[in-house]
Amino acid sequence: MLRRMRAALEHRGPDEEGEYYDGPLGLGFRRLSILDLEGGHQPMSTKDGRFTIAFNGEIYNHPQLRAELERRGVRFRTRSDTETALELFAAEGVAAFSKLDGMFAIAVWDSRQRELVLVRDCVGIKPLYYSLEGQCLRFASELRALIASGLDVSIDLMGLRQYLSLGKVHHPRTILQGVLKLSPGHWLKINEKGWKEEAFWRPVVRPELDLGLEPAIERLDELLSESVKGAMLSDVPIGCFLSGGLDSSLIAAYMARHSGSRRIRTFSVGFEGGSSLDESPYARQAARHIGAEHQELRVEPNLLDRLEQCVDLLDEPLADSALLPTFLLARFARRSVKVVLTGEGADELFAGYDRYKAAWLNEKIAGAPSWLRPAAASLARRMGKGEVFRAIPLTSQTQWTRAGSACQGEQLERLIVPRLRLPPEAGDRPQGFLSLNEALAADISTVLCDSLLMKVDKSTMKASLEARVPFLNRPVVEFALRLPADLKIRRFRGKYLLRRLALKYLPANLVWRRKHGFLVAWERWVRSPRNEPIDDWLSSSGASLGLFDPESLRDMRRKLSAGAEADAGLFFRAAVLGLWWRSLKGRAAPVP
Repeated sequence: MLRRMRAALEHRGPDEEGEYYDGPLGLGFRRLSILDLEGGHQPMSTKDGRFTIAFNGEIYNHPQLRAELERRGVRFRTRSDTETALELFAAEGVAAFSKLDGMFAIAVWDSRQRELVLVRDCVGIKPLYYSLEGQCLRFASELRALIASGLDVSIDLMGLRQYLSLGKVHHPRTILQGVLKLSPGHWLKINEKGWKEEAFWRPVVRPELDLGLEPAIERLDELLSESVKGAMLSDVPIGCFLSGGLDSSLIAAYMARHSGSRRIRTFSVGFEGGSSLDESPYARQAARHIGAEHQELRVEPNLLDRLEQCVDLLDEPLADSALLPTFLLARFARRSVKVVLTGEGADELFAGYDRYKAAWLNEKIAGAPSWLRPAAASLARRMGKGEVFRAIPLTSQTQWTRAGSACQGEQLERLIVPRLRLPPEAGDRPQGFLSLNEALAADISTVLCDSLLMKVDKSTMKASLEARVPFLNRPVVEFALRLPADLKIRRFRGKYLLRRLALKYLPANLVWRRKHGFLVAWERWVRSPRNEPIDDWLSSSGASLGLFDPESLRDMRRKLSAGAEADAGLFFRAAVLGLWWRSLKGRAAPVP
């Protein structure tokens, strides 16, 4: 079983494989060699054999941690961050995890206490799935490894509702019944007495820093510079995904500063035929400005015609059409480098999306005199579009999440077969007015972790490429969550502080242009009268999976192809789920 699971993850570690057994325990590992290519073999044990680790990710502050351990008398056998994490855990136990800056999913076995500890990094950059059936615990970096182990597969109904509503499933749930994701910033300890899970870090909103604009720019400059420098730690070639947007361009500029006379390598994807989605001219401009060695991949705008061929990328269903170009770009970059830095996380830290203006306005309303608040809330609702603005005043993080849902309940209930309809999940109680930083913290622990970071990890690792996200280094996150709202949104422009900082390194037109995003025209694809992947799926036996009303599916398809009113997003999410399920080949019917 262990070797089948390990084989399913070959793409995550094509360089080397290893295994370790101790009685009923087995650890399997696939390695993508980044640091200490000759050493760093895994699973790795301490000299006395008590502790054994299997570790996915990178610890950026491992040189500092190693120096501290050496002062305590620890003697290292390798130069790898794996051994640093192992020895720190041997010295300090679970308290070690709060000292790690980086991205990681770790398993540590204590052969003396007969105890296994699983841990996941603070914001969930690296995934960790697990399942406990009777006395059998299975865990892995991807669902496909658990499925390869022979796990009985069925759809989790609450996970299904979340997926169809949001296009993703929030931790600790997954789309599969009995399979969980370890929550970011948590460790899980398992022994013969039972199990215990505990958080070692959360994106907590603390009192705001009393900083003016210039001191805030200076401090953020220091933190991002150090974060990028740490993320560049590598014994193999390294590059940067460069979209031409503010976030990735700023990361590339810092990389150029830390590279000395060596030109950094940047990679972008552009769409053929003059598509409005094409941002490649901005990427080329940014690359020229910082002196990068730039490579560009050109793809056709109708990229989603290849969805069925690429559905294996998903691992777990994710209705994000950008996954396909991200994978193609990763495969393209992998010819030249083994590691890339990306700009993910900046929007969630510095309020880059339009929906954050609703939380910003909500905070403004909270500061108004009580007699003025109803009128101010009414005005705020008229100032923006979408459910999140209509929900003002916002009073809880659950309300914030639901207001941003892609699909509301009535549409969902019509699609799901009657016997599977469940009441929606209970919400939390109103806690007063939601602040901008509270909204950002909610998205860091949900949308960012379960959608954007999952997309980046699965699409890059499928190409055997490691992606690092310097904006999400813990010191940067903690600093950002203490910044006043007016340093993030000013005069209705998001990411104000980040833009002012970027003016030190980038042309003004790149800094101030409107956010575009890494988009693929999924709605046009869904509405296309000729769509072979979808039509083939709908015509197959069992297309509804026993979950959807078949006539509702066909009716949605007819309306969409005719240009009539229908929820294209809901249909797209259902189609992705259907194609994903069919790719599992021969598993049991999904209905519990």
